[in-house]
Amino acid sequence: MRNSLEIADMKANLIHRNLEILALAKQETRELSEDEENEFKANEDEISKLEEEAKDLEEELEKEAEVEDEKEEKSNKNISIDKMETKKFSLVDAIKRSMTTHEPIILNRAGEPNYTVTVEGEDTVATEVWDVLEPLRQENVLVGLGARLYTGLVGDVQIPVLGASQVGWKGEVAAADDGSGSFTSVSLSPKRITGKFPISLQFLAQTTPDIEAAIRNDIAFALNAKLEETLLGDAAGTSTQPAGLFYGLTPAEVVDYASLNEAVAGLEEDNFKNISFVLSPSAKAAMKSMVINDHGMVFANGEVDGYKAATSSNVESKMALAGDFSQLVMGVWGDIRIDVVADSATLANGQIMIIVNAFMDGKLCRDNALVAIDTTNE
Repeated sequence: MRNSLEIADMKANLIHRNLEILALAKQETRELSEDEENEFKANEDEISKLEEEAKDLEEELEKEAEVEDEKEEKSNKNISIDKMETKKFSLVDAIKRSMTTHEPIILNRAGEPNYTVTVEGEDTVATEVWDVLEPLRQENVLVGLGARLYTGLVGDVQIPVLGASQVGWKGEVAAADDGSGSFTSVSLSPKRITGKFPISLQFLAQTTPDIEAAIRNDIAFALNAKLEETLLGDAAGTSTQPAGLFYGLTPAEVVDYASLNEAVAGLEEDNFKNISFVLSPSAKAAMKSMVINDHGMVFANGEVDGYKAATSSNVESKMALAGDFSQLVMGVWGDIRIDVVADSATLANGQIMIIVNAFMDGKLCRDNALVAIDTTNE
């Protein structure tokens, strides 16, 4: 019996052939010939048969899954808890299955395995889930500089911002003052990031660890790149995207070591301790040529004058940000959803389309935590 991918591939070839027949007749501004019309109808009949075969296969797979579930339920009662089975989550398999079932793929946000135990003494089954956000934590330049990433959020979230006004000196048994009057917070609300990724049927047929990793990494990279690009920009925030960190900042002109110290001094005066830099490649190059009192360069050994530094092409040319990036909070709502589109248009090109949807936001807790730097006149 043919599998669902073979059926989809045959159907795609037939659709593609019919499109060729129609395109040729249109190009020559004529009606279909008798042979072409017969072939076209035969292809349509075969496509209908393939659709029926796919439907029958889907029903058979569902029945087999029910039988396997029953077997697994019975066998679990006789397996020691010490014999733990680990099932690896396969995104490729999930995409293939979704082509038949038309159900979305929900990617778990947690890195820990899920555990299921029905009755004490029965088997424990661990399922390895893909933490789609782990590459974001590892690769996002802002997270690397100390930005906080909250996951699993539900609804709008208020992040409290506490300061010296909320605390004070008191005697050993004296009541604390109410600091709620000066209490502040920042609100995060879910904003949708979405994208389409075409995947060839031939590529999808190669179920190997490398193919699996390639698809996973493309999705994670795209989500991370868009979030980072937006936050390192200068656009105003809207109901559909967060504001860029450069928005509303007047850049300090940094042309030498003295002007760099002057730009950073305000941060230290405001008691921000964990200062670091994110620079555009051209700003990094400019600081590599700035001399520190005739001994050494401003940028050296991955640092700007001893402060931790990172480079991102998402920062505008010649620009940089300096400050306490731990004051930046980013949120992710729910799980990542993938919908698989396998319609006639995409299949005719030997492809399927996966649509990714995620909900994210980012905002500074303290507006004065960052300063913009312009090295244009260096």
